[in-house]
Amino acid sequence: MKYKLHLFSAFLISIGFYACSGSGKNASADSTAQNASTKQPMDTADTRLANDLSLFCTNQVNEAQLATTKASTQKVKEFAKQAIELYNGLNKNLNHVSEDYAVKLPAAATPAITESLQKLSAVKGASFDHAYLLQTLKQHNAMIREYNAAKNIQCIPLKMFVGSNQAAIIKQAYAISALKDETP
Repeated sequence: MKYKLHLFSAFLISIGFYACSGSGKNASADSTAQNASTKQPMDTADTRLANDLSLFCTNQVNEAQLATTKASTQKVKEFAKQAIELYNGLNKNLNHVSEDYAVKLPAAATPAITESLQKLSAVKGASFDHAYLLQTLKQHNAMIREYNAAKNIQCIPLKMFVGSNQAAIIKQAYAISALKDETP
């Protein structure tokens, strides 16, 4: 049974490399197995989605870290701590996918993200809580729209990542909305 499980896992990995590379239309089983041992490039649209997801997760962590110190209510601070755990985990999983497919995810935030974080850090008191939650909700809604627009993800591991984490991001958006309504 254990042998069959490993064989099945190897098969799925081979399919994932095959799908992400977009190559091997008439490849033999030997060349597919050979491709599984090397890093394959990801489709351009899939690479863009992986980059956007990475920036989104990193931005959520950065903003949540700021909220753990600047938020005026304990509920917002607790929410921010949970967000840090969630998005660090998502980023870690996304990094595993990117490493397997020769995708270099952004190492730093974009200038627009940095500027947005600086503006948020200038807000104080209860206004910070509201600004943080509103900004985070807008970013979640934008990421949900991007998820929904990414209908033709070619890379199977990326597709599995999106499918398994989309519900968490939607749930997080609902939690943000409810918390925003509770804060002054």
